Amino acid sequence: MLASPHFYPTYGGAQNRYRNYIPGFLERGLEVQVLTGTPLIEERSESDLLANWYDVEPGQWLPPSTLDGVPLHRIRLPDTKGPLRTKLYYDALLNACKQPCDPQLVVQLLTNIRPQAAPWLRQLKSSGAAILYSVSQYPKWPKKPIKRFLRLPGYRNVYNEFDALVTNSSSIKDFLGGIGVRTRIEYIPNGVNLARFHPVNSSQEREESAEVRRHLGIPDSHKIIVIVGAIMPRKGPEKVVAAWQRVLTQYPDTHLLFVGPRSDIHDPKLKPFGLKLSQLIASSGASDKVHFTGNIENVEDYLRASDIFILASDREGTPNSVLEAMASGLPCLVTPYIGISSGIGKANEHYQLVDPNSEAIASKLLALLQNVSFRSTLAASGRAFVTEHMDQQRTLDRYVELYRELGEQALCERRRKQQ
Repeated sequence: MLASPHFYPTYGGAQNRYRNYIPGFLERGLEVQVLTGTPLIEERSESDLLANWYDVEPGQWLPPSTLDGVPLHRIRLPDTKGPLRTKLYYDALLNACKQPCDPQLVVQLLTNIRPQAAPWLRQLKSSGAAILYSVSQYPKWPKKPIKRFLRLPGYRNVYNEFDALVTNSSSIKDFLGGIGVRTRIEYIPNGVNLARFHPVNSSQEREESAEVRRHLGIPDSHKIIVIVGAIMPRKGPEKVVAAWQRVLTQYPDTHLLFVGPRSDIHDPKLKPFGLKLSQLIASSGASDKVHFTGNIENVEDYLRASDIFILASDREGTPNSVLEAMASGLPCLVTPYIGISSGIGKANEHYQLVDPNSEAIASKLLALLQNVSFRSTLAASGRAFVTEHMDQQRTLDRYVELYRELGEQALCERRRKQQ
């Protein structure tokens, strides 16, 4: 069972990634279900608001549905953080796990684990389930030593409630060990669906890329710099816009393409950020060359229609957006975010590492725009890295092996207690 306080259609990198794993899990003989809730106010998407979820009271189950061929159970949760939201979510998870199901029940929790979840995790384990948690993003850890000291025991203890932690980043694995986590920690790369993310290799895909450009109003001769992910302060979109403004002086036919939802639209706390970003775009004098797609399904088409990818984030795990851009044949620029590791390849060989300021980013962008051979070499190197090391099929095999091992262990423990 995949469990997360919010899941599709709400945007979330980890949730989207595990959703993409579902077909592979089914092909490998796993029975999959999804348990989820309704998102916090600041995490809602346009699709969420159209779903009539908010017509019922917190604590009520929404009508059963399916997603990608598997059952999806959704419970209405409170719109803001707090003890009630935690209680309703984990009570729902316990209830779902009591229903008739495979005797080797494995619960994969995805996001938003807090120390307060520990009592429910113990109940899940005592019921006979194996429980895992996916640590997909480098934890936001306090800078002040006293705050780190106070926060550490709660998180260390809740992490140790799990049968295993799964992380997509070797630096996150090192961090978890460093704070005293004793439970099993497995490093499993995200993996890229190479059948989906690849350069244009057919007339149909060439037409789909051309259609993306027509839809956006971008001529074939213009260059597109693409950024994939939710538009929020952590992702650094303002740094990219400021760098692009510098590029415009030499390459006025260059466009910025933001693929992902704008978090500031639904989160009141991000209104100042959204206003600042809009003002920065307006000050460029070329706001018609900045495009926002919102949350879309066919990211691969937008990548194949683009020329350069950039990630200017402050903190990540192993961002699939970079790997998918590499797989699609794009040269990639990446700023040195907290949590960066060899999971995205070697800096300045598979991608260009660039200082996180607009002047440095602009300089690297200009170097790529000016040199077709440089772009091609970097793109080819990045794609070779992904195809050799990050094939999603190997990732799926690793997950299924782990789930079956832990499920068998939990079943044996349950039988031992019954004797």
